[in-house]
Amino acid sequence: MRRLLCTLCCAGMAAAAWADGTPEIPPFSSGQPGGPPPAGWRNVPLASFKNNTEYSLASDGGVVVLKAVAHNAASLLATRVEFDPHQFPILSWRWKVVQGIPTANTAEQAKEDAPVRILVAFDGDESKLSTKDRLAAKAAQSISGITLPYATLMYVWGSKVPLDSITPSSRSARIRMLALAVDEQGVGEWHSYRRNLVEDFKRVFGEDPVRVHSIEVLTDTDNTGADAQALYGDISLSAAKP
Repeated sequence: MRRLLCTLCCAGMAAAAWADGTPEIPPFSSGQPGGPPPAGWRNVPLASFKNNTEYSLASDGGVVVLKAVAHNAASLLATRVEFDPHQFPILSWRWKVVQGIPTANTAEQAKEDAPVRILVAFDGDESKLSTKDRLAAKAAQSISGITLPYATLMYVWGSKVPLDSITPSSRSARIRMLALAVDEQGVGEWHSYRRNLVEDFKRVFGEDPVRVHSIEVLTDTDNTGADAQALYGDISLSAAKP
C-alpha cells in the first residue's frame, strides 16, 4: 500500500553520542508535558492527501513520554541516527496502547494499520534489489518525495496475525513487519522490549545488515479510518553484553 511504501524515512538532525560512543536517540523524557517532541525528532507526512498523526509529549506515571493520536491518519515521527548495528545491536524501548484498532489486519493491505510501530531503516547494496522492489521505491519517492531505504525492519503491534510472525509488505519485500504483540491482549499496559537488531534483521531478511540510518515511530489508522492512541517511552541503543 502507498503508506507502507513511504515508510522509510529519515528526517531530522543527527543524533548525539554518549561519552562511550553509543549513539543517543533524543529522549522523550527530556521534554515537557504538553510540548512538542525533543529537537532531533520530526513529524514526516507520508503523502499530501493523508492526515498527520498528532505527536506530543505527555506525563504518565510521573515520566514524560511521547503521546501519539491518530484519527484516520498516518505520519511518521523520525530521527536521523547513523550507526553500525554490529557495534550497537541492542534496541530498547517501551510502549503502551491506550486505544487499539480492532478492525485492523496486519496481513490485509486494505486494513493494515497499527497502534504502535518502531521502524528501523537500513542502508544496503541496492543493486541486489528486484525489479519489483526498484519500482516500489520509485513509486514511494514520487508520492512522498522521500527515498525508500534499502530495507525497513518494523516492530509492530499486529492484528489477526500470530505473535512473533513476520509479515512482508504487499508492495515491497524490503519492508517487513515483526509482530511483538497482537490484537487486544495487553492494551492499556506498558510493554518493554530489548531487541537485537542484527539477529532480527538476519531472521527477517535472510542477510547480514550493513548500517542503520534512521529510526521512526508510527501510529497509523489511514486504512481503517479508525481512531488510535498510544504512548512511547524513550528509545535507546547499547552494545551487546559480552
